[in-house]
This record gives sequence, C-alpha cells and structure tokens, in this order.
Amino acid sequence: MKAPYFSIVIPVFNRRREIRRAMDSCLNQEFKDFELIVVDDASNDDSVAVIENYSDPRVKLVQHERNSGQCPARNTGVAEALGDWIVFVDSDHALKPGALSRIHRQIELEGGEVDRIRFMQDWDTGIATPQPPPDGTLLDYEGWLRFIERSELSDFLLCTKRTTFEEVQFTESSILEMEYQLNCASKFSTRIIAEAVAFQYTDATNRLTASHSRPSLPQLKKRATDEIESKLRVLSQHGAALRLFAPRIHEITYRVLVLSCFIDGQWRQGLRYAAEYLFTCKLNLRGLTSIALASVWVEGFLRIRHQRMIRGT
Repeated sequence: MKAPYFSIVIPVFNRRREIRRAMDSCLNQEFKDFELIVVDDASNDDSVAVIENYSDPRVKLVQHERNSGQCPARNTGVAEALGDWIVFVDSDHALKPGALSRIHRQIELEGGEVDRIRFMQDWDTGIATPQPPPDGTLLDYEGWLRFIERSELSDFLLCTKRTTFEEVQFTESSILEMEYQLNCASKFSTRIIAEAVAFQYTDATNRLTASHSRPSLPQLKKRATDEIESKLRVLSQHGAALRLFAPRIHEITYRVLVLSCFIDGQWRQGLRYAAEYLFTCKLNLRGLTSIALASVWVEGFLRIRHQRMIRGT
C-alpha cells in the first residue's frame, strides 16, 4: 500500500468535545493524501468513544495505558506514522480549510532543501502567533536562537520530515517541547511562513490557564523533577549558544532550573544553581523576585504563579 504524503498526529487527553473539532478540520481538507493518527493519553472521559465513532479508514487510534504527557504522545504518534511529512495538530487546534494544500505547496517550493516548516496560527482571542511575525528567512541554529529570543509569543503549526525523528525525538516526560526544538535547530534547518493555516482555541476546560484548581504537590514535584533533568541537558548542550544569541531564553532556562529545584525540595542544588544564575545570566527583577520568594516560601511562590497563569500575566 502506498504511504500517505502526510501523517497528522493529534495527542488528546480528556477532550471529547475538542477532539471532534480537531479531527473534522483534518478530515475535511481538500488535500486527501494523509493519515490521521490520534494518540489518546489515557483519557478518563469519552474521548476514545468519540474517536472510535469515526469510520474513515485514514483514522488510526493509539491508546496509552497511563497518562504520559503531550510530548511522549507525539513520539508514539510518530512511531506509528507512515507519511514522509509529519503535521502536529493539538486537540484544541483546527486546521483552516486548504491548510494541507498550502503546506504541500510550500514543501514543493522548497525542493527538498528544508527539513522543518512552520506556519502561523490565528487564535480565537484575536491574536496571531508567533509574534512578531516571521520574515520567512531559512533559519539555521543561530538564526533559530535569535528568532526565539525576540519572540513574545511563539506558538505555531509544525510540519517536519519524518526522518528528522531518527536523530531527535520529543522528551519522554511531562515537560513541553523547548528541549526538542533546540535539539532540532542544532541539526536541521527551519523556515517559518508568515501565513496562518490553523486556529488555536482557548475554550478547553482543562487548559492549564483555564483551571482554577492548582495541581497537587505530587504533580508539581513530578513536573519539577522533569524540568530539572531537561534544563540541565539544555544548559549543557545549548547554554553557551543561548548566552550568546538568546540571553533572555538563557535567563529563563536557568530560572526555571532554580525554581524547580526549590519546588522539588532540592535546596542545596537550588542554591548552587541560584549562585550560577546570578553569575552567568542577564538578570531581571521578575527573575530575582521569583527566586528569592521560592527560596524562602515555596507555597507562596506557587500560589502567586498559579494566579498569574490564570490571568495570563
């Protein structure tokens, strides 16, 4: 059987309403040469029943036995993929009409010279990301670092060659994709197109910024442990380049490392990395304040951080 051109990968966890919208936006595309791989990350609502209700032969459901997080779910989807190009769509996203045709056209225009193509997204809040908009330049490692340094909002739709995953995968942990993006940028070229081909919706009730209940301490500690491991790898592999080309991202990376140590109860390590932070980073008042508060009152820091996340500040 001929392999599809695209493999669309959608991870989902407890989004029975949103997953229908995301899947419909893919299956209704005029460009038909794709498979749709939905990875259920151990949902405990009716998400699986919604997915199983689709009879389209292009739909493939893969289920995790336990909740692992968005990045491991994406790795699972890629492992099942047959297409030459992977398109990542989140469960609270929707492709615009004609999106796959537009992406396909861009791939053909590139003539095999680009490994990863990104497009902008429109949000239901009226904004578009990334901001500021990209200029379409082909980005190498340094170019990518300079791009993320100046980006205030960096969400976008990613399409990448499946072969890139032979060298770089998402992390198998609860953290988001920063480490994956940096590792890819160090090995593969990226072009970001200043055209929106997808919608980002903010109406999911289990969005982090929509929830008014703070995660439990065990959940926070697990996330902190994963953050510590990831940030140490990032600083080891990319720290020098970040410091040179993306000092703001370098400061944020060190800050998250320090804060995660305090949340995880690793006080000695936290103080050690706090000293390194003061010595190596481009300092700012917010970073210094958050580290100072977390070092003496973790509960207060977590409470304030949660309120800021809800307000989107």
